Formats: sequence, structure tokens, C-alpha cells
Amino acid sequence: MKWEHELGKQLANRHLFVYRLPFAGIRTLMLAGIGTLVLAPIIIPAVSKAGKSVAKTAIKGGLSIYEGGKELVSEARAELATASPDE
Repeated sequence: MKWEHELGKQLANRHLFVYRLPFAGIRTLMLAGIGTLVLAPIIIPAVSKAGKSVAKTAIKGGLSIYEGGKELVSEARAELATASPDE
């Protein structure tokens, strides 16, 4: 009988553990949501400001790469035009 009692305890503990996990996740999710709502007025302007500078830098970099590529293509066309056909 003692082993039945111990087995029942083990099953009960395992059963409670399985049902406790989703509620812990919900609590964590709720706390994260509340924290986000509290910190949003501080975080959103900072991210917006940083995002603008990153976007500007990316656009400037893209334009410089485009210009460099244009020069490279024009040089290649000039070399192909001056090269003799028998080379």
C-alpha cells in the first residue's frame, strides 16, 4: 500500500506541474505587456530618432555605391570600345 501512496503522490505532483506551466507563461506575458505600456513613451521616441539616423546613413551608403557602380560600368564600356576585336 505504501508504494501506491508514493505513486499517487508522484502522479499528483507531475499533474500539477503540467498545469502550472501555462499560468506561469501568462503571468510573465502580462508583466511584459504592462512593462511595455509603461516604458513605451520613453522607448518609442528614442527608437524613432535612432531609426532616422540609421535610415539616412543607409540611403547615403546606397547612393555612394550606386555612383561607384555607374563609374565602374562607364570605365568598362570605354575599355571595351577601345579594345581591338582580335584580342
